[in-house]
Amino acid sequence: MGKGAAEAILVKLRIDDREHDVSVSPVTADGTRRVVVDGRQHEVVSCAAPPDARGLLVDGRRVRLHVARSPDGTWVSHAGRTRLVRAPLPDARTDDRKLKTTPRTRSAAQAITPAFPSMVVAVLVQVGDEVRRGQELVVVSAMKMESRLAAPRAGKVKAIRAKVGASVKPGDELVELEPAAEGTADE
Repeated sequence: MGKGAAEAILVKLRIDDREHDVSVSPVTADGTRRVVVDGRQHEVVSCAAPPDARGLLVDGRRVRLHVARSPDGTWVSHAGRTRLVRAPLPDARTDDRKLKTTPRTRSAAQAITPAFPSMVVAVLVQVGDEVRRGQELVVVSAMKMESRLAAPRAGKVKAIRAKVGASVKPGDELVELEPAAEGTADE
């Protein structure tokens, strides 16, 4: 690189329970950033979005994200799926033990939780229901906008902690799923 040229930031992101190698280049004159995730390159540009969201153009496709910070990390919601993202510092001083799951986040990878403070509008399942990956489980509303929270995997509804009309926040597990039976396809 030439003198004064900024280098990409390299970091390991933990999304749910998987670790990803991420490289983020500085913004170019046209507002584009090159983001490489696990070897796959993407062109990313910030764009307009409602006040409660973040707008991106990823490889020419518009993406709207809802983001909420919590003590456990950052909850990111996109297309009905909410994920916990934890980013250690990009240097050797990061203590990986801080990123281990705790009782509160033991099922973060599978948690059905809102991305932002919301009110529960509807619960679409009952204890004992078998659900498929992507099936809508709970509807929440924030700032007059409804979000449908979907099952991150196939399974059986073990517990429902959401009550219609209740206020909930990121990290509150609204529905607990048991893993699907062995041999069951995760549709």
